[in-house]
Amino acid sequence: MNWFFLRHGQINSNLNKVYSGRSDEPLNARGIEQAYQAAELIKSKCIDRVVSSPLARAGQTATIVAAANGLKVSFDKAFNEMVFGPWEGLSEARVKQQYPLEWTLWNSQPHRLELRGRETLQQLQMRVIAGMRHIEAEGKGNTILVVSHVAVIRVVALYAQDRPLSEYKTIEVDNCQLLPVKITDEALHESRRQRESLRAIPR
Repeated sequence: MNWFFLRHGQINSNLNKVYSGRSDEPLNARGIEQAYQAAELIKSKCIDRVVSSPLARAGQTATIVAAANGLKVSFDKAFNEMVFGPWEGLSEARVKQQYPLEWTLWNSQPHRLELRGRETLQQLQMRVIAGMRHIEAEGKGNTILVVSHVAVIRVVALYAQDRPLSEYKTIEVDNCQLLPVKITDEALHESRRQRESLRAIPR
């Protein structure tokens, strides 16, 4: 199965460097324009199925892309944005001021950051890979486009490239940037075994 990941179009929070997280903020005018541009680019990729995060900004982008390619959109919470917990709705400047130690850790060793109410990068990656594995098992289409968010795409890219989550900040993902992702069946099955092993550990 072939995979493409597309980040949603621009929203105002992107311009203002705000952690929009699970908010349903819509695309701005530039974001809508980007989505139409992405729709044209994707016409050459022979996409069979479009799957989107359920958040408005991703859904809007996916709907524009799918309509231009004669496809429908299905929504999957596995590709929802990372849960940022107490950082949601805050600007980067505000986070740096209110959470100085955590902010330093997030920018130097992001894989080590743990904050109450906030997803870790490990949890996010496991969620997303599990979603991909589920779609693989369904067998509906050979080339899948997932419209999602920057954190999701970063952890998928690192997984596909067999790179550690400590390199999270090195992955650049612009609005409506299209990223081809190749993950072997063996890697997806290994992800399933890891999840089952974790469930078996006594708590």
